[in-house]
Amino acid sequence: MSETNLKSLNLNNRIAILDGFRALAILSVIFYHYFYRWNNPVTPYDGAEFFHYGFRGVPFFFMISGFVICYSLEGTESRIVFWKKRFIRLFPSMFIASVLTFVFLSLFDKTKMFEDSNQIHNLITSITFLPPNVYDLLFGTRNYFSYINFSYWSLWPEIQFYFLASTIYFLDKISFKRNFIIVCIALMLLYNTILFFNLSQIKFLEKAINLFNLIKHLSFFLSGALFYMLYRKSNHYVYLLFLLFAYLSANLSLSIPELIATAIMFGLFLCFIYCPWILTIFKNKILAAIGFSSYFLYLIHENIGVVWILKIVPFFRSNSFIAPVLIIIFMTLFSVFYTNTIEYKIIKYLNKTLLKKKI
Repeated sequence: MSETNLKSLNLNNRIAILDGFRALAILSVIFYHYFYRWNNPVTPYDGAEFFHYGFRGVPFFFMISGFVICYSLEGTESRIVFWKKRFIRLFPSMFIASVLTFVFLSLFDKTKMFEDSNQIHNLITSITFLPPNVYDLLFGTRNYFSYINFSYWSLWPEIQFYFLASTIYFLDKISFKRNFIIVCIALMLLYNTILFFNLSQIKFLEKAINLFNLIKHLSFFLSGALFYMLYRKSNHYVYLLFLLFAYLSANLSLSIPELIATAIMFGLFLCFIYCPWILTIFKNKILAAIGFSSYFLYLIHENIGVVWILKIVPFFRSNSFIAPVLIIIFMTLFSVFYTNTIEYKIIKYLNKTLLKKKI
C-alpha cells in the first residue's frame, strides 16, 4: 500500500507486529482447511497431520481483536461513532465476499460439496452477521438456515464482544478496565460452572449458550484486552495474574496440543509487550501485507479455495500438494489487491459520508 493511502486512511499508526500476528493466524487457518480438514481424498497431501491444529488461528484472531478493540475504544468519542467504524470495517467486505462465494459456488460446485453456499437465504444470513439459529428461531424452522461459508461463524462472537466492550466502556470510561475485567471473569466463571455441573444439557441453557456463544471464547478476547492494558502500563503485574486465569480457563480440557497452541499465542503477546525486538520477523512487509488483508482472505478462502483445488488437483497427480499451494498464493495476492484498491476506495467513501472525514 502506498504511503499516501496509509496516511489518507489514518492507518500509519497501525501496530506492525499485530499485522504479522494476523498473517500467522490466517495462514494457520488456511493450511488447516486446505491440508487437513478438506484434504484431497483421492491423493492425500503428505504431512497433513502437521496442520491439524491450524484452526487455533481463530482464537488467536480473538486475542488480537481483544487488544485492538480496547485500543480503538480509547480513541472513539461515542458509541455511535464506534459502531459506524465497525460497520465500515466489516460490512462491505462481508457483503462482497458473501456474494462472490455464492456466485462462484453456484457456477462451479457441481457436486454440491458446499450445498449451503448455493442457497440465497444463506447469503442473507451471512451479510447480516447473525447466526443461523436466530433465523431458525424467528421463522420457526429447524436447521434450515446456515452460513454461506461456515468460516463466518467466528464473526458472531466478534460482534458480541464489540457490544460487550463498547457498552462497558461508554457507561463508565474511567472505570472501564476494572468493570470490563470483573464482567468478563464473572461470565467465564458462570460458563465453567455450567460445564462443571453438566447444566448445558438443560435445553434452555444449551440454546442460550449456542446463541450467545461469546461466552465460550471470552477467555481469548479477555486475554487480548489484558495484553493491551499491559501494553499501556507494562509494570501493572496484576494483569499477569488475570492472564494466568484466562489461560487456565481456555485450557480446562488439559489437552497437550491445546495447551501448547495457547502457550504460543500468549508467548508471542508477552514478547510483543516486553521484548518486541525478538519479533522483528513479524514486521516483514510480506507478512504485514498478508495480515492487513487477512479479513477478506479469511472470508473468501475456504469454500472457493477447496472447490478450486479439487478442480485443478488432477493436473498434478502424485504432486497433489502443489494445487493447494497455488491456490493459497492466488487467494493471498487477490486479497492483498482487493484490500489495497477496492476496499480502500470503499472505506474512503464511507469515512467521508458516515464519519464526515476529509480524506
